[in-house]
Amino acid sequence: MHRIEARQIYTTCSGRSTSHYPETVVVQAYEPGGRTVEAVSLHGGYGYGVLRIPASYFHEAPTTMAGRRRITGYYMTGTVGD
Repeated sequence: MHRIEARQIYTTCSGRSTSHYPETVVVQAYEPGGRTVEAVSLHGGYGYGVLRIPASYFHEAPTTMAGRRRITGYYMTGTVGD
């Protein structure tokens, strides 16, 4: 797993919601080694509040190391302020 940090932006791998979580989120908090990431939706405004998403869902790229397209989880698309 890559390094997850606050202010990173992630989008679902398939380009649409793969579960009840929103399509694009901003990481608010993550404790290294923790099981969940606290994030806020960019699509639903702040009405959803803070979401707790399993850390294993977060990836650095939309493809695997073997070059296959990921179909679940989130991949990093930038950071707030870029």
